[in-house]
Amino acid sequence: MGGASALGGIERVRFEFVTQWQITSFADVPFPDRVGYELNTDVRDYSLNAWRNTRRFPIGAEWRTMIDLVRNDVAARNFGGGFAPLNIAYVDERDELFAYTPDRLMLAAAATTPRADGDTIIGGVPHVRLRFASGRLPVTLFLRADDGLPALARFRAAAPSDFGLVPWGEMDVEVWYSQWTPFAGGVALPTQWDVRRFGRPYKRLTLLHVEFNGTFAPDSFAIDDAVTAAYRRTAVKPMHDVPLDSARVSPEDADFVEFRTFGAPVGAVRVGGRWLLLETGQAPLSLERALDWMAAHNHGPVEAAIAGAVATGNGGIAAAASRKLQVLVGPGAKPFIDIVLKNHGRPTTDVRLIDSPTWLRIGSDSVRIERIDLPNAAGSIVVWVPSKRWVWAPDVTSPLDLRILKERMKLRGWNAEWFGSRRAVRLPLSRASAGSTSR
Repeated sequence: MGGASALGGIERVRFEFVTQWQITSFADVPFPDRVGYELNTDVRDYSLNAWRNTRRFPIGAEWRTMIDLVRNDVAARNFGGGFAPLNIAYVDERDELFAYTPDRLMLAAAATTPRADGDTIIGGVPHVRLRFASGRLPVTLFLRADDGLPALARFRAAAPSDFGLVPWGEMDVEVWYSQWTPFAGGVALPTQWDVRRFGRPYKRLTLLHVEFNGTFAPDSFAIDDAVTAAYRRTAVKPMHDVPLDSARVSPEDADFVEFRTFGAPVGAVRVGGRWLLLETGQAPLSLERALDWMAAHNHGPVEAAIAGAVATGNGGIAAAASRKLQVLVGPGAKPFIDIVLKNHGRPTTDVRLIDSPTWLRIGSDSVRIERIDLPNAAGSIVVWVPSKRWVWAPDVTSPLDLRILKERMKLRGWNAEWFGSRRAVRLPLSRASAGSTSR
């Protein structure tokens, strides 16, 4: 890569990346993810442990700019109105990113005594495997035997403060490096970094340009005292750690609860005198808070939870067994939930798969649970509650989804008047729009 002296001399760096975000999917079809793109100017001063990431991304027909800034243990964001506190999850992201950046990896290996872990073959090419710590990460690094270049960094890490990653617990992470290019000073870097989490594509970083040890504006990494103080007051807890201040019993029907808090379960419905929880929330804490709220407001026992959304989330399922809560899982959600349970040290037998039409007894009543294949959510579920004339379909989030749901109800002869999804617990079907929300 240019030698220890060249890599060790990199104090400041400016990367120009294209980031391709990939939505996690377990569908066994080509290209099932929906990608999103960002242009990134990633500026770092390793001597200050500082990272400034200017992000440009499309929203509709326009491009927006956001600046994320992390220095030591403080994070801030400017989205057009000056800097404000940013969650501690971005401090963790900076630490992980710096640890797997290729030149930092090699310097970390050189500063320790790596443990050889046996040679291996990848794509017909011999690789040497080394174990060592890069930052706080225990890394296994795969080096190409002939040229010594890093091919793959593998580690296990949790992201307990990150809203999107917290459901997965301590997960397997791989960073693959390819398309090597020489840059100034004799330094060679990969221009393609592919990040995989829990065995699935997560994001691709394509390096367009790099500048070493350039001159940055003196205030590039400055975070003022007021923002730092606000950060320490408000942003050093996980993103999902929010109170259920907006939770309420539906004003139209006391048999429905709406949690209306980002990351919480969507809500609950009372059937046969007992409660059925609708999804389990983003993290174990999310589920625990929802059940505690139900108990504190004297809503009676929660009989079971439905986890049917074919998407990331439902990390609360890891706490369901300790609360003795039966969890009913749809076939499309099952691959997600299996990994969540495994990473939290729970057996997959903690949940019950509903893979064929089923009548489920709850208290003195029954509900019907069926699979429904939606355009972007194969293996989703629909729950029919005749006594409430209400259907629950967590993945119905577009007008097309809603049309397919209505066709299913007509086929089955369900005379439903109300409908709920991840967007809202209870809407009248006569004027339902799948994009509406009461949360």
